[in-house]
Amino acid sequence: MQLSVATANLYLQSFEQALEIIAEAGFQNIELDLFWARKEWAMAQHLRDVPVKRAVELVEQSGLRISSIHDGGGVLEDQHSALGFVNPVLDQYLNEMGYAPNGLVFHTPHIEGHPDAGWWERISDEIVRSLEKYRMACSFVSIENMPLFDGYFVPLTTPEELNAFVAGNGLSATFDTTHYAQMGIDIVAAARKLRRNIKTIHLSDFMAGQSHVFIGEGELDFSGFFDVIDKESLNAVTLESSLSSMDNPHHEMSYNELVNRMREARIRLERLL
Repeated sequence: MQLSVATANLYLQSFEQALEIIAEAGFQNIELDLFWARKEWAMAQHLRDVPVKRAVELVEQSGLRISSIHDGGGVLEDQHSALGFVNPVLDQYLNEMGYAPNGLVFHTPHIEGHPDAGWWERISDEIVRSLEKYRMACSFVSIENMPLFDGYFVPLTTPEELNAFVAGNGLSATFDTTHYAQMGIDIVAAARKLRRNIKTIHLSDFMAGQSHVFIGEGELDFSGFFDVIDKESLNAVTLESSLSSMDNPHHEMSYNELVNRMREARIRLERLL
C-alpha cells in the first residue's frame, strides 16, 4: 500500500511548484489529476496551459512516482452514448509516459438534466466497454463514489449500488470519504459494504457541511474506517484535502507553510495506518 497526494490539492500553485511541495514534504507517490473543465466546473487548473509532454517531464524531474491517474471527467455529452466519460487527454498522457500506472480512477458517470427512464441501465454497458482497454493495461480501474450535483443525474450514489456495479464488471472502487459524508452516509458502514473492492482511498475530513477538510480537523471516524479497510488489497491512500486550517481557511499560505502543512498531513496519515 502506498501513500500518495492528489496533485490537484495544489491547483493554485504552478504544477512544477506543486510537485516540489509534495516531494519536500516527504511523499514519494502522486495521483496525477488531469485537467478537465466544463461550464462552471474545473479540475487541476494548474495544468490548463501545460503541454502533456512538459507535464510528464516535470513529474520525472521531481523524482515522484505516479501511483495512479485521476481522469477527472465523467460528465456525458448526451444520454445516447458514453461520449465525454473519458477525459480526452488521458490517452495523450499514457502515450507520453510510455507506461501505464498501477491504476486509473474515473468519476461515476453523470449527465446534465433528467435522462429518460432506464437511461443508466441502457448506457452502463457502454461505460464498461469504454474502460476495457485501460483494464488491459493497468492493474486496476476504479470508479469513485460521487455526491449529488444540482442539475445533474448521478447514478451509483449508494455503497450498495457502486459495489454491485464494480464487482459485476471487473472494476474496483475509489472510496472518497468526503463525498459519502456530504450525503450523510457513514463512512465506516460504507467501507464495510465496499471493503473487498476498494483499491484506492481519497482521504479528507468533513465538518459541518465543509468538504475536503484537512485530516484530523473534522468529525469523521478515521480510526473505525481504517479498522474496516482491507489494507492488503489496497493500492494507495491518497491525500485529497485542503491544506488550510478550519480556523483560518482563507489564509494565503507561503511555500514553507504549504510544505509544513503537507508534511503534517503525511505524519497524520502514517499514524492512522
